[in-house]
Amino acid sequence: MARIRKLEIYNFRSIQKLVWLPSANMNCLVGPGDSGKSTVLDAIDWCLGARRNLPVTDADFYNMSVDEDIVVRATIGELEDGLKSLDTYGPFLLGLTKEGKLEDEPLDGSETVLTIQLTIADDLEPQWNLTSSRAEAQGLVRGLTWRDRVSIAPNRIGVFANQHLGWQRGSILNALTEEKADASAALAEAAGKREIVSATLPEISWRKR
Repeated sequence: MARIRKLEIYNFRSIQKLVWLPSANMNCLVGPGDSGKSTVLDAIDWCLGARRNLPVTDADFYNMSVDEDIVVRATIGELEDGLKSLDTYGPFLLGLTKEGKLEDEPLDGSETVLTIQLTIADDLEPQWNLTSSRAEAQGLVRGLTWRDRVSIAPNRIGVFANQHLGWQRGSILNALTEEKADASAALAEAAGKREIVSATLPEISWRKR
């Protein structure tokens, strides 16, 4: 499962500039109300979510100034093999050192990563592209395929806790395991076994002593 290794946010709502290197384990955003926690989560969702458009307004720009583009840049690691395909994403594959430094291409001892950038200008039209200095020098521009965007899209629990913490289709629990729960089949199988057992039990008579 892809993980965010570096997150950059510029001119988005209350955030003028944020550069964050999340830890490899659980990360918590802690702070008072209106300190930007939800804005960070929205930035991740907007940049990496499987969506074709966004409900952007002037209020989403820092200080409501559309003169400065909104830019959200997420560098992701722990990539599946398809995302490391040289034929598909070769010029955009980067290397991330243990110190958190990005290199123009993956080298021994560095992690292979991709950087996805969301840009929103004053026309309010979102643009998603992969970025790397190597591809830029070659004049190459491209984004992730729709299938790959779906594969890395984050899930937000929020008000959908009951849905995501169950085993139904599309829940987070189903997404986190290769074993797909099929409750109806399990119940039918259990009911069939009960009928077999009840049919083979001998009759027992009881009498008082």
